[in-house]
Amino acid sequence: MQPLFLHPRDLDLDAPHLFWATPPDDALTASLATLGQTTPALVFPGEGRPVLAAGARRAAVLRVLRGRTLCAVAVEPQDMEPELAALPEPLRLGAVYLASNLGRAVTDAMAVAAARYFVAAGGAEAYETLAASRLFPDGDRRGALVSRWLALPPALDALLEAGHVPLGAAGALAALGAATLDALWPLLTAVRWSRANLANALTWLTEAARLAGEAPEAILGRCGALDLPGRGLSPNDLAAGVLAALRRARYPATTTLEARFAALCRTVTPRGSKVRLSPSQGFEADAVTVTATAKSPAELARIAADIAAMAAAPDLPRLLRVAHEDDPA
Repeated sequence: MQPLFLHPRDLDLDAPHLFWATPPDDALTASLATLGQTTPALVFPGEGRPVLAAGARRAAVLRVLRGRTLCAVAVEPQDMEPELAALPEPLRLGAVYLASNLGRAVTDAMAVAAARYFVAAGGAEAYETLAASRLFPDGDRRGALVSRWLALPPALDALLEAGHVPLGAAGALAALGAATLDALWPLLTAVRWSRANLANALTWLTEAARLAGEAPEAILGRCGALDLPGRGLSPNDLAAGVLAALRRARYPATTTLEARFAALCRTVTPRGSKVRLSPSQGFEADAVTVTATAKSPAELARIAADIAAMAAAPDLPRLLRVAHEDDPA
């Protein structure tokens, strides 16, 4: 391998095969400024100017340090395995860059970025052969999830990197149409979704649309969820509000009964009481479950008094038969 000393500005630091390149941090900048470059970059000599194969962050720092050159090692085809040397240049560059960075912790977003590069450069087979086998050990289910994610628009990759959308939601998102994804975009960018919450939201949305015989984006447009991101809610309240709006769209009767039950509970339960009432599942029975926790005889006596007061409350009969009561509205 031939050592070279190059001016950093002569190298393309935005080449597509540098799919994990990120801006240098302060620690790397300080190290190169004080100690100099201790690890050479890798370049392919080529017929024109050298092509950077690895070391983009070092080159970026040296660009702004006056009078510095980049120490690099030229990787010649004869230095490679025959199978690697025979690859088209885009795949060879990607394979060398990937191999030189495998010591890094690979996030889901990084795995998707690598996958998109290899699929674009050589198709799904090139990705499976050159990247997937190196990125994911046997039994790692992330490999299958990344393959599903590749069916999604690349614009979603930024949301994956930012932590707004989890890799595990790839299948559910891929099942949506383009118009639905576009309509969901404000919610995908506003909420940091867990896999379970996003799965519930998409299930409620698509089921509500199927029952109504409408497109999901039509349901989304009138359920109120899209009005919430601009109200200055906390992240937790925003997520809860969006989920509640979508659940109402899917289960309008159940959520109406839940709201009516909660309102009646406030009139039946003494203020400050530790007694909690809950309806039967799905409001299928005219019954309530009474729960309370006592840590002392005095607390138990207070709970007993509260239950006695609740038994005498005028609204208790309505609470027990809430599913049969006509909507007061």
